[in-house]
Amino acid sequence: MPQRLESLVLPSSAGGPPRELPVLTLWTAADGPTVVVTANVHGDEVTGLGAIHRLIPRLVGALGRGTVHLYPTLNPDGLAARTRKVPPEQLDLNRQFPGDVNGNPTERLAGTVWSDIEKRRPDVVIDLHADAPASVPYVLLDRAVAVKGGERRRLEGRARDLAEATGLTMLWEYKDDLYTSYRLDRSLSGAALNRLRVPAVTVEAGPRLYLDPDAVDVACEAVLGVLTAIDMIQAPARPHPTRIAGGPWRRASGPRASSSGVLQPLVQPGDEVKRGQVVAEVRSLAGRPLERLHAGFDGFVIALPERAWVVPGVASGTMAVRDR
Repeated sequence: MPQRLESLVLPSSAGGPPRELPVLTLWTAADGPTVVVTANVHGDEVTGLGAIHRLIPRLVGALGRGTVHLYPTLNPDGLAARTRKVPPEQLDLNRQFPGDVNGNPTERLAGTVWSDIEKRRPDVVIDLHADAPASVPYVLLDRAVAVKGGERRRLEGRARDLAEATGLTMLWEYKDDLYTSYRLDRSLSGAALNRLRVPAVTVEAGPRLYLDPDAVDVACEAVLGVLTAIDMIQAPARPHPTRIAGGPWRRASGPRASSSGVLQPLVQPGDEVKRGQVVAEVRSLAGRPLERLHAGFDGFVIALPERAWVVPGVASGTMAVRDR
């Protein structure tokens, strides 16, 4: 199978020699879709990097048609520094797309990556992320806020079909107003959906900072499931044991603390919760209860925060609520 390794060369945002962002392309002689798979937009989220390494031998010889472009890391300085954002500015790369090649270092990074992806004219974009050690794997669906009427329904429907093929719990992003206020339309998948008008999905699997073999498997299977859905390979993803069916579900924040203290979760990822149920307590360092946090809706627990100490305004976790 033909392969090509390219590099996007950028000045390092953290100083020092230029950084190289590798791009591996695999293609077949048979016409078919063009798919872009990206990873490590957040430097501390490494599952996708491992998944791309694992995908390469799976695709060689098994890809039936079309072209796949693999980007193992989009944030090499963040990867080296073990930080989510792009050092030294500490800006979130996943809120900068399509970027600005004449802007600050993070905007230039986003602009260079975006220009490279755009010129490849993808039919599908898959972005690989990680959440927390205490999380079920899931796939996020963006809101096509820049698209109207039937075109929006068709575009979001195509993305939903691809998400279904991952075998994971599916969550729509926050409602439109929060979606835009959080600048999620400028995430990589959000920009692909809203600017390129191509279906995009974000896979969230595994913990941050280290390569968990099971999480890498989950992310790899999810990508292969999407490629199977568009008839590029025959490797359907099995439904994950934690998959929450039904819905449709939407990402939502759990109840937020109003006190500073030690967060003690009383639920686990995958648990069903009812409106009014106590899902966590905030305690003093001596163990005295300071407040009890109650669920504001019926739903499921998706992830617990990667912290023990909370301050006012910190959410007790990520939840799935029915999307109406």
